[in-house]
Formats: sequence, structure tokens, C-alpha cells
Amino acid sequence: MAKKSPWYSTLTRDVHHDESTCHIGNNIESENVASGTGNLPKCKECERISG
Repeated sequence: MAKKSPWYSTLTRDVHHDESTCHIGNNIESENVASGTGNLPKCKECERISG
């Protein structure tokens, strides 16, 4: 369970991601990725991975 610096999608702007194995976060096209949390809640998948 590797943490990464937070990132989010500039298209959906609904949640942020911080787990390197999150398939949802990793499916964001590189041109639509922004660094940080964007003051968005954490992705449910990242929460699950974090335990």
C-alpha cells in the first residue's frame, strides 16, 4: 500500500486519490491530472486500500 502525493481529475473534480494502486485514480488521463487534494474528499477506493 504505497502512498503517493495526492492527485485528482480536473474533469470530474469529485474526489482526490493518494494510493499508488488505486485503479480509479490511475485511469485518469495524464492531461486531466492535477496535483493536490483540490479540497476534495478522499476516493473510497483509496480509503479501502489504506485500511
